[in-house]
Amino acid sequence: MGYSLMELSPKMQILLYFALLLSPIPVVAIAHHWLHVFLDRYSPNTRSPELGKIEGIFPGLMSWWEGLYGWMTIALAMLLSGMIRFLFFLSDDSLYEMLGWWDELRNFFTIYTLIRVVTAAYLYQFEYTVRHHLIAIGAANQSNEE
Repeated sequence: MGYSLMELSPKMQILLYFALLLSPIPVVAIAHHWLHVFLDRYSPNTRSPELGKIEGIFPGLMSWWEGLYGWMTIALAMLLSGMIRFLFFLSDDSLYEMLGWWDELRNFFTIYTLIRVVTAAYLYQFEYTVRHHLIAIGAANQSNEE
C-alpha cells in the first residue's frame, strides 16, 4: 500500500533531500511577494522606493532575493550558534544535543535559540546596511551623471 521513502533509489533520495533543503527559498519568496502585494493595495504609503509597485502573481527578482537571503540567514544562524555552543558550552553529549534540538519543544526556548535569533538579527542588519549603502552610491552616481 504505502510507498516508503527508503524504497526510493539513492539518487532520488538525494534529490528529494536537496529539494527539501532548498524549500524555504520559494516559501519565503512567495510570502514576501504576496505580503508586498497586500501592503501595496491596503497601505501604499509603506512601499519601499527601491522595490516600486509589485505586480503579478509570481514573485519578482527582489522576492527571490529575499527568499535566498532568508535561507542563508537561517543556515548561517544555525551554523554560528552551533559553533558558539560547541566552543563555549561543551559537554560530553553536546554534539548529540546540538543535532537533536528539535526533538522536543521544550528544547526550543533555550539560550541557543536566543543566540540564533540574535545572530539572524545581526545578519539582517548587515544586509540592510549594505543595501542602503549601495542605493546611496547608485543615487549619487545617477545625480552625478545628470
